[in-house]
Amino acid sequence: MFDIGWSEMVVVLMVAILVVGPKDLPRAIATMTKYLRKARAMAREFQTGLNDLAREAELEDLKKKVAETENSIKKQVEDAVDPTGSMQGMFDDIKPEIRDTGETATLPAAPEAKPAAPSEAVQTASEAANEAEATDTSASARSGSSAP
Repeated sequence: MFDIGWSEMVVVLMVAILVVGPKDLPRAIATMTKYLRKARAMAREFQTGLNDLAREAELEDLKKKVAETENSIKKQVEDAVDPTGSMQGMFDDIKPEIRDTGETATLPAAPEAKPAAPSEAVQTASEAANEAEATDTSASARSGSSAP
C-alpha cells in the first residue's frame, strides 16, 4: 500500500524511540493505532455512502429506461391496432352508459352460512351422542320386553 521497505521501517522506529522515548512508545503506538482505526472506519463509511449514491443513480436511470420502454411499447401497440387513429373516438357515445352513476345494481343477497363456534360443534356432537344412546337404550328395552 505505502511501498515501505524494512530498512525504512527501521529508520522510522529509531526516530520514534528517540523522539517519544522508550517509556512512552507503547502508549504512542496504541494512540496512533486508535486514530488509524477511526480514519479507516470513516473512509469505509464514506465509500459506502458513495456506493449507495451510485446505486440510487443507477436505479433512477433504470426507472427512466423502463418508463420510456413502457411508453414505447404502448405506442407500438396503439399503432399496430389503430395506425390512423380513427378508432379512438369510436366508443365515445357508449361511454356515458357504461360509466358508474353512483347507483350500483343490487343483487339479492344469498343467505350466509354462519360457521358454528367450536363450543357449539362440541355441544352438537355430544347431543348427538346422547340421542344415539337414548335410541339404543329404547331399542334394546323394546327388544327386551318383546322377548318371552
